Amino acid sequence: EPVAVQAAAPLRGLERLGPGATGRDLRSEAMSRLPIAASDLSVLATLAPGVVGIAETDSTRPAFSVAGQRPTANRITLDGLSFGGVMVPQDAIRSTRVVTNTYDVARGQFSGALVASTTRSGTNVPQGAFTYNGRDRALAWGGVTASPFSQGYTQNQIGGGMGGPVVRDRLFVFGALQGRWKDQALPSLATADAATLERLGVSPDSAARFLALEGASGVPVSVPDAPGDHGTNNTAALLRMDWNVAEAHTLMLRLDGRWSSDDPARVRSLALPSTGGRRSERAGGVMASWTSHFGQLINEVRGYVSAEHTDAGGLLALPEARVHVTSDLPDSIRGIATLTFGGNHAFPQHTDNTTAEVREEVSWLSQDATHRIKLGGYLNSVRLRANQTPNQLGTFVFHSLDAFAAGRPSSFSRTLAPLYRAGTSLNEALYLGDTWRAGDRLQLTYGARLEATEFRGTPAYNRTLDSLFGVRTDRIPSEVHAAPRVGFTWTFAAESGGGGGGRALPRGILRGGVGDFRSLPPTALYSAALGAPGLATAETQLECIGSAVPTPNWAQYAQDPTTIPTQCVDTASAVTISPRPNATVFDPDYAAPRAWRASLGLQQQLPGVYMLAVDASYARGVQQYGFRDLNLVATPRFTLPDERGRPVYVPADSIVPTTGALTSLDSRVHPQFGQVIAIGSNLRSDTRQLAVSVSRLPPRGAALQLSYTFTRARDQSSFSCCAVSQGFAAPTTAGDPNGREWATSAFERRHSLLATVTYPVNGALEVTALGRLTSGIPFTPLVGSDINGDGARNDRAFVFAPETASDSSVATGMRALLATAPPVVRDCLGRQLGHLAGRNSCTGPWQPALDFQINWRPASFGPARRLTVSLVTVNLLGGLDQWLHGAANLHGWGFAAAPDPVLLYVRGFDPVARRFSYGVNGRFGATAGANGGVTVPFQIAIQAHLIVGPIPPSRRVRALLGEPGAPDAGGGASGRGGVPPDFAARLAQILPNPMPAILGYRDSLRLTAGQIARLQAISDSLDTAIRVVSDSLQAESRRAGGRADPTALYDRLRLKLAEGRRLIRHALEAAQRVLTPHQWAGLPDAVKTPAPR
Repeated sequence: EPVAVQAAAPLRGLERLGPGATGRDLRSEAMSRLPIAASDLSVLATLAPGVVGIAETDSTRPAFSVAGQRPTANRITLDGLSFGGVMVPQDAIRSTRVVTNTYDVARGQFSGALVASTTRSGTNVPQGAFTYNGRDRALAWGGVTASPFSQGYTQNQIGGGMGGPVVRDRLFVFGALQGRWKDQALPSLATADAATLERLGVSPDSAARFLALEGASGVPVSVPDAPGDHGTNNTAALLRMDWNVAEAHTLMLRLDGRWSSDDPARVRSLALPSTGGRRSERAGGVMASWTSHFGQLINEVRGYVSAEHTDAGGLLALPEARVHVTSDLPDSIRGIATLTFGGNHAFPQHTDNTTAEVREEVSWLSQDATHRIKLGGYLNSVRLRANQTPNQLGTFVFHSLDAFAAGRPSSFSRTLAPLYRAGTSLNEALYLGDTWRAGDRLQLTYGARLEATEFRGTPAYNRTLDSLFGVRTDRIPSEVHAAPRVGFTWTFAAESGGGGGGRALPRGILRGGVGDFRSLPPTALYSAALGAPGLATAETQLECIGSAVPTPNWAQYAQDPTTIPTQCVDTASAVTISPRPNATVFDPDYAAPRAWRASLGLQQQLPGVYMLAVDASYARGVQQYGFRDLNLVATPRFTLPDERGRPVYVPADSIVPTTGALTSLDSRVHPQFGQVIAIGSNLRSDTRQLAVSVSRLPPRGAALQLSYTFTRARDQSSFSCCAVSQGFAAPTTAGDPNGREWATSAFERRHSLLATVTYPVNGALEVTALGRLTSGIPFTPLVGSDINGDGARNDRAFVFAPETASDSSVATGMRALLATAPPVVRDCLGRQLGHLAGRNSCTGPWQPALDFQINWRPASFGPARRLTVSLVTVNLLGGLDQWLHGAANLHGWGFAAAPDPVLLYVRGFDPVARRFSYGVNGRFGATAGANGGVTVPFQIAIQAHLIVGPIPPSRRVRALLGEPGAPDAGGGASGRGGVPPDFAARLAQILPNPMPAILGYRDSLRLTAGQIARLQAISDSLDTAIRVVSDSLQAESRRAGGRADPTALYDRLRLKLAEGRRLIRHALEAAQRVLTPHQWAGLPDAVKTPAPR
C-alpha cells in the first residue's frame, strides 16, 4: 500500500536513535508553524509525550523532567556536545531531537532526557531565513484589572540566518543573529490595585498602612535610576564554517555567544520595586569537529570550549525586611501574607564557569553492513567559581504590622562571607558498543560505558570538623562506574510495497531495552563545598531572636552597608551572639546520580494514514543526591502533644512566647558551628509510565498527533538546584529532618494529554493548534515558619480537625477553610484531619492550555510561497478563564498554577502547654495568587517568516529528477537539471492513476459491466491528461538544462505536479459517482486517497 511509505518515516527517524529508542524529531520549519517558542530548546522538549514542563520563575529558567528524574538529569546538546544555554537563534536550528529513551552507549551524561539540536550549514547556493515575532500589550484582552498584574507584555523578537559558499564545493559559511526584547509593566505592591491585593490575601487597608509605615522608615519605595517597567533582553549569535579539506576529511568550526539582562529582577508581587536587582549574563564558546573516512572506518573528534559569567546585585545594599500581615477578606476568609521592603535576600550572586569538552569516536561498518561498532572517549572539564549563597545582607522579620510600627522585629538572620574560590570538576567516559542488524526484521544494540568523576581544588583540611564530626573538607570523592545497555527493534508483519520494487515496508515494530544511565554531578554542589569549609573566614550563620534582635537603622545601613549587624547582643542577658561557621562536605561514598531504565513499546500502523504507538517504561533512580545536617541534635528536646508528638529540637524555654520565633543555634550538637551539611547520594526514585500515541501524518491534508501519558512517580526528595540549605529543606519534615520517606514526586503529573493539529485550508492558508491537559501539581501543606528548630522553613502542617482543635481560633479557621476551599483541596484536608500532613499529599487543579496559529503564505512572493505571515494566540484559555470566572476565582487555565501551600502561620507559643498558636490561611490551596498574582491575558502575536534562496525540494520532486540520495531515485540519476531515462515511470509513481486499483476490486465489489466501462473511460481520460503533464514536465526540465537555477526549476515543477494532483482528485470524484455508496465504502482508504510515493 503506498501509504505505508509515509508511515515508515517516523520509523526511520527512530532508527537513527538506535534500536529500542523513543523520542520525537522536531523539524525547524514545522516548529515555526506551531504556537510555541521555537528558539527555546527546553520548551521544544515538552512536545514529546511524557515530558513534564516546569515553568520559569523569577530565579530559574524553564526546565523539564522526564521519567520522574530531576531537571539536572537532562542534557541539552548542540551539534553533538553540551550546550549551557537554552536559546539558539531560531533560523540557525536545522532540527531538534527529543530522546526520552535510547540504548546507544555513545549517548551519555544524562539519566533523564537528551535534547539534541543541530545547526544549519552553508551550501553551494546562498540561502537563509529571517523571522520576526511581535507581541504588544495593546493586543491583549481579558485582563480583569488595569494594574500591571494583568496587562500582558510587549515583546519584539527579530532574527535571521544566512549561509552560502566561500569557495564553491570546498568552504561554506552560515551565520545567524537573534534578539529578543521583552517589556512588562512591573507588578509590585506599589502598583497593585484593590482587586489584586485581595487575590493575594491582603486587604487594601493593610497594604495602605504598610506603605505608610514603610515610608516613615526612610527606605525608598523605588530607586531613581531603576526602570519603571520590567525589561528582559536576550541576544544570541552563531557563526558556522564547514570546510571539505579533502574527499575523506571535513572540518567544522562554530562560534556562539549569548547575552541577557533582567532589570529589575526578582521583584515579588507583595514587595516594593526597590527590593529588586539587576542580573546580567554573558556566555559563548568555540567548537571544532573533524571527521575522517578511512574505508569502512569513520573517525570523528569534537571539541568545545565555553565560558559563562553571571552577575546579580540588588538595587539597595540593605537587609530584606518581611512583615507578616493578617487580613479579613470578603466571604469571611482570613488571608495571611508577607509584605517585603528593603533589600533582597537573593543578592548578590556571581558565577564564573569555564567548560572544555572533547569527544572522540571511531566507528566501523562491516562489509555486509550488519554490524556498526563504536569505540569512543569523552572528557568534560568545568572550572567553576560561584557565590550563590542566599541572605548575605540579612533578613529582618516582623511578626505583625503593629510590631513593624513599634520597630520590634521578631528575628534577624544573616549568612556572612562565603568564599569565592575556584575548583575543577572532571568527568571522563569510555564506551564500546555494537549495532547489529541480525536479520531483515531484528536490530540489536548493546555495549557499555565506563564513566569516572573527580574534583580538583578542594578546600583546605579542617581539623576541628574532622575531630567533631569525622568528615574531611579536603576530600571530594572520586568515582568509576560501568554502565551496560542493550536495546532491540523487531519489525513484524511486513508487506510488499508493490510497484515491482520488491521492497518490504514495515507495518509495525516492537522495541525496547534496559540500561544504566548516569548524569553529571551538579556543579552547584561543588560550589557550595568550596564556599563553606567550616572556617570563621568563610560562610558563617547568624541567627537572633527575641531580645537579641538588633533594632534596624535603615538610614545608617544605606549610608554604610558595613554597619549591617554581624553579631547580636541579647539586651536581657548581655550575651553577645556571634555568627557560627557553616560547613558543607561530601559523604565518602558520594557518587553521581544514576537511573536504571527499561522500556517496551509497540508501534503499529493502522488502516489508512494512522499510526498507533504504545510505550511502557520504568525508571529506578539511584544515587540521587540528598542532604543531612550532621550538627542537628539526634534527640528531640520535647514534643508537641497537640500535633501527634511532633518532635522539636530546641528547648521549650528558648522559643519566644509572644511570636513563636526560635533559632536553630539551640539545636546544635556543637554550638560553635552552624549547619554542617553532608551531601550524600543514598536517595531513590521510582517511576512507572505508560504512553499511548495516535498520529495521522498523511502526505497532504490534516495532520494530527495525540498522546496520553499516565505517570506514577515516587521519590525521597524532588530537590534539583541550587543552595544546599534549600536542598536540606526540600523534602519537608514532620519528624526527623535527616530521615527520608517515600512520597509522590513533585515531578509527577498523573495524567497528561498532548495534541498538535495542522489543518491546511488551501495552498495559502493553514491553521495549527497546540493543546495540553495535565493533572494538577502535587504540593505539601506547610507551616509558614520553622517550628522544629532545624533551621529550615519546611515543616509540614498538622491538619487540625475543627471538632477536636484545642484552639478555638484554629477550629474556626479550619471550619471556614473546609467550607470554602475548592473540592480537591477540601478532599485532601479531609483525608488528613487529625494527622500531620504527608509530603505532596495534595494536588492542584487540572491545567488546560490551548493556542492556535494561523499561517498565511501569499503567492505574491512566488509559487514557492516564501513568506509566511502568522497570527498566534497567546494563552487563549487564560483569557477565557478570566472572562468566565473573574480574577478572584481563576481556575488556573492556560498557565502553570502553583497552589498556595501554607496552611498555618505561627502566632505564638505556650511553653507550659507546649503548644504553638496558629493562624489558619483561608486561601490555602488557592491558585488565584499563583505566579505572584500575575495573570496572563489573552494576546494576539504576529509572526513573519521569510525564506531566502532555494526552497528545499520535496521528496517527490527530487525523486522525479532522479537526484542521488532522493527516495526511489535509484542509481541512474542524470544529475540536477537533467531528465532521467525512466522519467515516465517515475511520474507514474508520483502521480498514480487510481482507476486500475479500483478495477482490481471488480469481483469483491460486484461491479456491473456498465460500471466497468465507465471506470475504464475515466482511466483512459486521466492517462491522457497525465501524459500532457508529463510532456510539459519533461520539456521544462530539458529547457532548464544541467545548470539551471534550482529555485526556479523546482517552483515550475511544483505547479505542474499540483495540476496533476488536481486531475487525480477530479477522476476520483467521477469514480465515486459511478459506484454506489456501499461499493465506495468497501474500497481501502489507500485507494480512495492514494499517496504519491
